[in-house]
Amino acid sequence: MPVEVIDCNEPGCTGARTPSVYTPLATSEITEQWDLCAVIPHLKDSYWLGINASLVAEAERTGVSLQIYEAGGYTEIAKQLDQLSNCVANGADAVIVSAVSNEALNSKIEEIVASGIPVIDSVNGVTSTAVNGRALFDYCTLGGNLGRHLAATGDDVKAVWFPGPAGVGSLEQLMSCFEAQTEGSNVEVLGVSYGDTGKDVQLNLVENALSAYPDMNYIIGSATTVDAAVGPLTERGMTGAVQTASYYFTPEVFALLESGTATCSSAGNDLILGRIVVDMALRVLEGQPFNGGEHLAMAANVICGPAAGAENNLDSLVKELNLAPEGFQPTFSVN
Repeated sequence: MPVEVIDCNEPGCTGARTPSVYTPLATSEITEQWDLCAVIPHLKDSYWLGINASLVAEAERTGVSLQIYEAGGYTEIAKQLDQLSNCVANGADAVIVSAVSNEALNSKIEEIVASGIPVIDSVNGVTSTAVNGRALFDYCTLGGNLGRHLAATGDDVKAVWFPGPAGVGSLEQLMSCFEAQTEGSNVEVLGVSYGDTGKDVQLNLVENALSAYPDMNYIIGSATTVDAAVGPLTERGMTGAVQTASYYFTPEVFALLESGTATCSSAGNDLILGRIVVDMALRVLEGQPFNGGEHLAMAANVICGPAAGAENNLDSLVKELNLAPEGFQPTFSVN
């Protein structure tokens, strides 16, 4: 798979990026029946279901054991800390962390690494430099691309952001990179509305924002936000007058783009990250060098549907890299 190797050891840093191609270990290079453990934030939307599917697919391909825990949401720091302890207690040879917080897990991660168990930073990013490798959702590129796209349209955009929970560094970076690409342009951010990415919470936030910002003509947020916005926009007769964009891609977003009830979405092409982090863990355990580098991200682009008019490029989406496999059900154990 095409990837970008980032020349720095912190999530979201702006080191030089070098295009590369990722090739996983062949099964013949895996010498032991390794036990891996992964923690993920939740399975409330299809994005994390896709990551779940890719973790499982690579474990099955390589024949290793894998235990997966989901915390239930970004507020569940204590629960995810307990799950990391469970990984160690159950004898994991390596741990994959898709963190609910960029900083709150650092001490636990450093404790695990100090005990001799490798930790791979997956998707969300932690600020600890103790991790053995990173394959991350590229918040800056996704936010920046979306901002650059909206600025390039020339249309007056008055947006409200719905990034997700407050205090998550990667989400702040997402909006910062968006703003950097829209500075001095036709794009104005009227406000930011924080909250859990569950649909009920996002629905309430959207309804409140529609009342608080009567000039708003663009909703930008999570895939759940875009989905939740359909109802209130329809009820108020504002479909089309208020456009919507997600900063990541899910099957629901694809369906909304296809039907014209959402406008655009960043596409990170990053469901493959689940496979890459399993391979990175195995490379550490097998004493093999990383493929390309220790900090990887995927290239991203902006996908728009018929609601975007001439900007419609929905046919260019690489579905396998952005959509969870059809019919896949949450899976927590591979033996």
